[in-house]
Amino acid sequence: MEIAILHEAPRPTRSSRELMKAFRDLGARVHYYRVSLLTGYFGTGKLWVQYGRKLLGVDGVVVRSLGAITTTEQLLKRIGLLIELESMGVVVVNPSEAFLKARDKYTSLLLLAKHGLRVPETIVTEDVQRVVDYVREWGVVVIKPIIGSLGFGSVKIDDPDIAYRVAKTLLSLGHPVYVQRYLEKPGRDIRVFTVGDRVLAAAYRIAPPGQWKTNVAQGATTVKAELNREIEETALKVASILGLEYAGIDLAEYGGEYYVLEANVSPLWEGLARATGVDPAKAIAEHVIELIRR
Repeated sequence: MEIAILHEAPRPTRSSRELMKAFRDLGARVHYYRVSLLTGYFGTGKLWVQYGRKLLGVDGVVVRSLGAITTTEQLLKRIGLLIELESMGVVVVNPSEAFLKARDKYTSLLLLAKHGLRVPETIVTEDVQRVVDYVREWGVVVIKPIIGSLGFGSVKIDDPDIAYRVAKTLLSLGHPVYVQRYLEKPGRDIRVFTVGDRVLAAAYRIAPPGQWKTNVAQGATTVKAELNREIEETALKVASILGLEYAGIDLAEYGGEYYVLEANVSPLWEGLARATGVDPAKAIAEHVIELIRR
């Protein structure tokens, strides 16, 4: 069995290395490919993908990253490659449609809200006055990039004038403004890791003293979280709605309820693994091989 790990880093990242080892332990041959070096070919009745001059002959692909996307055309090309691989019968995890939906915070939370899940009150706009209006109404907001990760680029604002300047700057760069009402969390959120139709583990991500961000990349610490039925059902419903074969689902505790903050399509797991003792790479590898054998 041939497996490809897709990323854009020149050398395999820690999570990629762990996945490669997990697949090898299960008897698969594993390749690491940079997504920017993939070439898609198609003609009448012909489909293939090349890495450099080599034809890609794999049974499964795990997409860890599509790289830093700078243009719409670049995003469409890289998603198109995943679609082409799927058209060739390759198992792609996470699938192209799910990857695109989950990377887009607007679309993903919109779908979750449509299906009755609790999400923070949110606006997406290109009208700076609406941003100012909602800061005045909500008091405290978080402005986030629509496509982003690790908490970078998210800012908490309670001043309409500052919100105006941030929104004007984003709009001048061609970025719509994504604004959420800030939920006063108990200094933590919950990262729930799903694989297939099961919850693998959950961990509290605890913000550093005096900080509000709970991303491990921003200095948060992790401790094991005890699962309950509502956490498990919420996380699995999120993964099902978005079509994710594995995911990191972030939940906030607010007002005695759980709110979905976002679904991560290619989550890191070092902190969660350290806190819970689980091996996400092994679970993902086993699930991908099961999907290939179906």
